[in-house]
Amino acid sequence: MPHKKRANKNHIQVKKILANSESSLLDRKKGKKSFERIPRHDNNPADRKREERILNDDSSDDEKHKVKVKRLQLKKHINKELESQQQSSLIPKKSRKNKYYLLNHPELKDVIKSVTKTNKRQRESDDEPEEQPAAKKPSQESKPSICDKLVSNMITSRFRYLNEKLYTTSSTEAQNMFKKDPQSFYAYHQGYATSMTRWPDPPLDEIIAYIRKRSGNLVIADMGCGDARLARTLKLTHPNISSFDFVALNEHVQVCDIAHTPMKSNSVDIVVFCLSLMGTNLTDFIHEAHRILRLRGTMKIVEIASRFENQPQKFVRKIEAMGFQCSKTNSMEEKSNAPSKYFYTFDFVKISEDIKSKATVTLAPCLHKKR
Repeated sequence: MPHKKRANKNHIQVKKILANSESSLLDRKKGKKSFERIPRHDNNPADRKREERILNDDSSDDEKHKVKVKRLQLKKHINKELESQQQSSLIPKKSRKNKYYLLNHPELKDVIKSVTKTNKRQRESDDEPEEQPAAKKPSQESKPSICDKLVSNMITSRFRYLNEKLYTTSSTEAQNMFKKDPQSFYAYHQGYATSMTRWPDPPLDEIIAYIRKRSGNLVIADMGCGDARLARTLKLTHPNISSFDFVALNEHVQVCDIAHTPMKSNSVDIVVFCLSLMGTNLTDFIHEAHRILRLRGTMKIVEIASRFENQPQKFVRKIEAMGFQCSKTNSMEEKSNAPSKYFYTFDFVKISEDIKSKATVTLAPCLHKKR
C-alpha cells in the first residue's frame, strides 16, 4: 500500500495538470501592445497626388499661378538659407546629401546641388596649383624640312669661305672682292649674326656700357663696324660716332678701307676694334688708329682668345712699343677668376705723338676645321 504523504502529493500534481489543460494555448500567451504605424509626411498619398498635380500642371490657371508664386518664393527662401549657411537651415545638411530626399521632393532638384564625396588625396591635389602643360611646338620648328637644312648649310659654308678669305688676305684684296660681289658681304654678315647667337656674351655690349658713362661730346671711330650697331645704339647720347667698313649696310656706315680712313690726324678720342683686326696687314690698322687718336686717347680692342695662342703678353708688348700704354686688360687674369675667357679685351692709351717701333703685329687666323 502506497505511503499516505506520497499519495497526497501525486494528487496535487494531477490537479495542476488538469487545471492547465482547460486553458487554451492562446490564453496562456502574453499579449503584445498593439499600435498603428503613423505614415511619414513625405509618403502621404494625398500629398503625393497634390505634388503630382502641381508638377503635371493639371489645374486651372489661377491654381497654376499660385503654385508658380509659391514655388518661386520657396526657391528664393531656400537660396537665402543656403547662402547664409546658418545653423538653423531650412533643409538640413543630411537631407541635402540624401538622394531619397530629392526623389520625394523633385521640385528642389534645381535648388540643391549634388555634392560628391572627395578623398583626402583629391583635396590636396585640388589645392595645389595646376601646372600648365608646355605648349607644343609646331611640327615645322621641331622638324625642319630638307630644303631648310640645305639652305642653312649653304649659308654656313659660304660664311666659312668668306671668313677664311678675310683672315688670309690683305684689306685691299678683301675690298676688291666685295666690290666685285657686294652680295657676298651681306652673306658674310648673315652668317656672322647666326654665329654671334652662340657666344656667351656679345663683346660689343661691354663697349657700349663703357661709352655711355663717358661724355657725349667725344669723337669715336668704329673700325670694321659691320651693321654699325654701336652708332645706332648711341646715336641720341653720342652723335659723333663714325663707322667704317668695306660695304655700307645702312646709312650710318662709311665705305672705306680701315687702314686708310678719311679722319683727320689727332681728331678722335676713342678708336674701337671689335673683332675687326682681320687680314694680314693688321699692323696698318694700329698705325691708322695711332694717327687719328689724340694724345691720351683710348684704343679699345676685343678679339677671340684663341687668336693669341696663349701668349697675349707678346701682343701687348708690341702695341706698347709703338707708342701706347696698356691701361686695362682681362688677358692676364687666371682662368679660375675670369668670368669668361672666350674674348680678350684691351685698353691702350696713346702716350706719344710719333710711332716709336715699326714691329709687325700678328694674330692667328680663325679658321674652321675642314670636315
